Amino acid sequence: MNYQEKTIFLKNGKACLIRRPEESDAETLLAYLKGTSAETPYMVREPEEVQASLEEEAEFIRKNREDPRALMLSAFVDGRLAGSCSFGCGSERIRMRHRCTVGISLYREFWDMGIGTALMGEILAGAKAAGYEQAELEVVSANAAAIRLYQKLGFEITGTLPWAFKYKDGSYADFLLMVKKLV
Repeated sequence: MNYQEKTIFLKNGKACLIRRPEESDAETLLAYLKGTSAETPYMVREPEEVQASLEEEAEFIRKNREDPRALMLSAFVDGRLAGSCSFGCGSERIRMRHRCTVGISLYREFWDMGIGTALMGEILAGAKAAGYEQAELEVVSANAAAIRLYQKLGFEITGTLPWAFKYKDGSYADFLLMVKKLV
């Protein structure tokens, strides 16, 4: 899917470049996946589970760039990767391909600057342009800031998946299932 990069201005006045990652960003994205997974209990993976090689990550980026029904965007502040957001088709089944799944993460130091709102706005506009009728996501029920963001953008809580995560210490976290109509 095509995307025209853009610069937005954050709550603190800094410029933030939003663009599609390039294959040359593979190393930066792998470090980002490990870093964001380490600093919050809300990510789906533990840092040690980020096992892709540079070549595999570059191939993932290339395939995403070629997919007309997917989009990944990255936000850069002062030349540093701050966050990433994406959508993709949850299923190619005829009865389900009107739905896309959405995901977002930011380094903690970039929370509450407006980056999440901007990235999600761009991703939802892209999903609608790609022909999706519904965007879906799962969020850890304790992640109040993310839930507020999603609700601000029009997502509604449609259900709960209990015990969705089991942490290393044996504790659990529920997922909230959230949906936004795009039509």
